Amino acid sequence: MKNIKKSYFIIFGLIVLAVVCFSTSYAIFSNTKEEHGKLNIVAGNLNYKIESSELDSDSVTVPANTSKEIRIKLTSLNEVSSKYELYYILDKMNDKVSVGYSKDTKDSVLGTVEANKNKIITIVIRNDSDTSSKVTFKVLGGLLNNDLALKDGNSLNKEVMIYYQEEILNGSYPVLKDNLIPVIISNTGVVTKADTSKEWYSYEKKNWANSVILKDESVQYKNGETIPESNIESYFVWIPKYSYQLFDLGNYSSLTSISNKTQEIKIKFGTNNTSDSVSGECTTPFENNQGIAGSSGNCKVGDYMTHPAFLAFGTTGLWVGKFETGYDGATSTASAQVNIVDTSKIIIKPNVYSWRNITVGNMFKNSYDYQRNLDSHMMKNTEWGSIAYLQHSKYGSMTSVRINNNKAFITGYAGTEEPTLGCSGLSISGNRMESTTLGVDGTYSVNYLNNKSIVASTTNNYSGIYDMSGGAWEYVIGYTTGATTVGGSSGITSLYPNFFTDSIYSKYWDRYTSTVFTNYNNRILGDAIGEMGPFGSEKDPDNGTRYRSSWYKGYAIFANSSGPWIERGGSWHHGNASGIFTFGTTPGGTYINDSFRIVLAPKNS
Repeated sequence: MKNIKKSYFIIFGLIVLAVVCFSTSYAIFSNTKEEHGKLNIVAGNLNYKIESSELDSDSVTVPANTSKEIRIKLTSLNEVSSKYELYYILDKMNDKVSVGYSKDTKDSVLGTVEANKNKIITIVIRNDSDTSSKVTFKVLGGLLNNDLALKDGNSLNKEVMIYYQEEILNGSYPVLKDNLIPVIISNTGVVTKADTSKEWYSYEKKNWANSVILKDESVQYKNGETIPESNIESYFVWIPKYSYQLFDLGNYSSLTSISNKTQEIKIKFGTNNTSDSVSGECTTPFENNQGIAGSSGNCKVGDYMTHPAFLAFGTTGLWVGKFETGYDGATSTASAQVNIVDTSKIIIKPNVYSWRNITVGNMFKNSYDYQRNLDSHMMKNTEWGSIAYLQHSKYGSMTSVRINNNKAFITGYAGTEEPTLGCSGLSISGNRMESTTLGVDGTYSVNYLNNKSIVASTTNNYSGIYDMSGGAWEYVIGYTTGATTVGGSSGITSLYPNFFTDSIYSKYWDRYTSTVFTNYNNRILGDAIGEMGPFGSEKDPDNGTRYRSSWYKGYAIFANSSGPWIERGGSWHHGNASGIFTFGTTPGGTYINDSFRIVLAPKNS
């Protein structure tokens, strides 16, 4: 009898042991069958298959600064129902890589699966780092009466939002960080917060990405909610990094004659482009954080070249002020003429008075101190060129940008007709550029909220950049060493004694060596100066003879010994001589016709 009882105990013990072993879940995996996009996995005594066209067996490599959505089919190969958990492993630790389920996933990353049934799981991988990352997927399995305990790897049980990324940008996606709020501007000018998981911009459709900085940053807005104009401090527009096809090397050293030679500028977006030659590109003439004046390097007409504006800051693009910088609180054009440093007065909005009569030095310091976290700075000459070339590509309006002819220097206005005359004085009869009610009654000029104003945008819609033609002249940081007075009236060396010599400032300026008005061949490729030739002269209605370019006959006066600082766009009173390809020069001091624009260069890190 004792032996029989002993046998019962032994048999019972073996049964218990078998049950325990069978029902215990393991995170031990072995591949039983492997091919591209398919992998059989053994989890303890349970078998699963994962399949996806995006996977190489069980892994996928996601490039830097990109997002990927993966649809995984997880199939149970078991004759019993079981518990499962899909999880992941990174090839290296990287806290800027987020992996989790999509809000649109059909099934959960963990749960129960019936015998021989499957689950369809949508995974989002967002790599916000500057290096690629390999993600490997595994399965943890167990019987229904057991709890799963993930010991190795990382849980996918968190929702990850994928950013909308337009394919043609090829990595040069808008960088949203800190206090930049993505927005959509309707065809009536209404601003709403953008849902970044959906299409909120499309350069293919000439809808450029916009963002705003709020006055009261404590206010939170939901996706799709209207952001009132009263709480917007500044508007910005994204210029994605690109290379462009060279159409003219700009080797013009004197006046000849003007030709009508405007054309489409061909552009390729992308983040892989550098100053060095890449596939299909020539080497951008570039050193010491700046383009090289007068150099073509190994480039020739027909080559693609990375635009130099994007190389100095090592970014995937630039946020550009949507309007000329305004003076907050100004109630008249005269009250916006203030030569001070006060970042609290910066406002970048439509229908405000442009900040003028301020030195280059104070312009630069206001811009530099505005948003240090976003590497804010005063616009460079090459950065102006990057906007002009994008505007004249298939991704922009590719026409003459309509002049802002508001004589009070109010931002965002547009002339109701193309100007036919150029002039030097502040008034000229019969030009249709001037009226006692100009910019008020809509006869000759319309404000930003009038849909007719979009002709003054770089896109011919509300998503573009305004005031690039007319309004005020805009100082840019572009100067020539061919003048002894470059630091003088500008006041910049009083604020920054080492501005022209310290390497920490070199990325903030474009430097030339020209000495006379017609040294167009001293251009930096991409700055929209020399490449706009050939150049000639024409008489204006005041009988003054002035230099013009072949692109819309804009004024074309290059940096020289008496005017070392470059200004762009022309003023409201210059008629058809103003334009996005217009350039002139001054000593750098205070002028009632001169304003400035701010650029942000945040890195995606």
